[in-house]
Amino acid sequence: MPMKKPCIAVFDVGTTSIKVCLFSPDLSLLACSVQEYPLQTAGPCAEVDAGTYLSAMRRGVAAALAQAEGFAVAAIGLSTQGETLVPVDRPGAPLHPFLVWHDAPAEKEAAALGAAFPEQTFYETTGLPAPSGALPLAKLSWIRQTLPDVFSKTYKFLLLEDYLLFFLTGNFLSERSLQTSTGYFSLQTDDFWEDALQWAGIPRSMLPDCLESGEKAGVLLPHAARFLGLPADIPVFTGAMDQTAAALSAGGFTPGTITETTGTALVAAACTDAPVFAKAHHVTIYRHAVRGRFLYLPIGNTAGMALKWFRDEFCRDLPEQEAYRRLDALAESVGPGSGGVTFLPYLSGSVDPDFCPQAKAAFFGATLSTGRAAFARAVMESVAFLLSDFLTLLEALSCPCKALYSLGGGAKSRVWQQIKADVCNRTLFVPACREASAQGAALLAAWGNGWLSAPEMPKKEPTACFSPDAEAVLRYQKPLARFHALYQAVKPLYV
Repeated sequence: MPMKKPCIAVFDVGTTSIKVCLFSPDLSLLACSVQEYPLQTAGPCAEVDAGTYLSAMRRGVAAALAQAEGFAVAAIGLSTQGETLVPVDRPGAPLHPFLVWHDAPAEKEAAALGAAFPEQTFYETTGLPAPSGALPLAKLSWIRQTLPDVFSKTYKFLLLEDYLLFFLTGNFLSERSLQTSTGYFSLQTDDFWEDALQWAGIPRSMLPDCLESGEKAGVLLPHAARFLGLPADIPVFTGAMDQTAAALSAGGFTPGTITETTGTALVAAACTDAPVFAKAHHVTIYRHAVRGRFLYLPIGNTAGMALKWFRDEFCRDLPEQEAYRRLDALAESVGPGSGGVTFLPYLSGSVDPDFCPQAKAAFFGATLSTGRAAFARAVMESVAFLLSDFLTLLEALSCPCKALYSLGGGAKSRVWQQIKADVCNRTLFVPACREASAQGAALLAAWGNGWLSAPEMPKKEPTACFSPDAEAVLRYQKPLARFHALYQAVKPLYV
């Protein structure tokens, strides 16, 4: 019987689904299985039971292995969302469902946190713009005060990747790129922020030890191996937060390379080795998976979500399976500027380049002759306008854009990509592997396993590139100016 070839299994755990991806040692994608799961929601709370994550992992492993006959898992990597938190007892059993990243029951505690630390001190220490109820730091205080029975039994507070590392290896460990989103990790010391932990009433001993991304966390335990249908003793490596891992996969660990992800939200990621903590506007700064590097992360809350909203509310007649293709065709039928229609994409407030949680969405410029195609294109153009603003913002922070890579579901749209290229006057490259977060985690595991030497990265030609059209670049100058003027005009109306 021929010997099976080695591969890397990556658990890429998102908000509502887990992707189990298999990669060859040179980071070619061999298989990908997507397993969805529901959130438990009530009021401001969004939770997931630990068993939900684990069951999805097991289903995903079986489905992925079925797609990659002739390969055997020889290393395991991880990429997860940030902020999602769970308290566990000494044996490692969860004492409460996971508090998902956007779960915000701790607004009262966040306000107290804001009163305890000057805003600029908090920003320069953590890299996070301001306290919020979604921060694990605020949630720690909330659990201690609101759930005393849970707190009294808690041995460790774990983020999602931490818990999965424990399940796989039996070791309570974490990594710094994940901890950077908590509010209790200091970019200045590259360690936990003791003052913040004291404020929350949490001893350091209740947090896991931190490794570097790509370090060996242990080996797959027999009971976890049986559960997942894998051999025991496979080495397991620490990963990175999803946005950091995605940037890593596109070469975003050297200054000058910027990635833009048009998924539910719009997120740009720019690497720097000397972060600037501006006073005028606080851009999120994360500790990179690569030691000594940091990521600026301008965020727009709604990008792909805005197009989905438009599809769901105004295009219900379009067949679901081809709705986005039809929207592309509609948008392509209208020229730059959407026939004078401008859309403000603030369906869930504004974060960057102007922090305004009260911001609302708006269409402007319609006439009796305006059709649905103009509105569809205006939604796409609004995201491109935001991306242009992000690049300007990053330039002001000494992060010039020398290469721009597009990730996320929006990168599948040829029309949307060309709009971005024209608005930003930049060539956009689309990597060959669309599973960027998973590939970044696979790269870290390949480094840790010695299959690749850091910072070596196999050269993969982009699957597509979109160069700006000189005429369209000029035609977008007025629509971009109108976008900015419209926001300033309606901002005083936000309450």
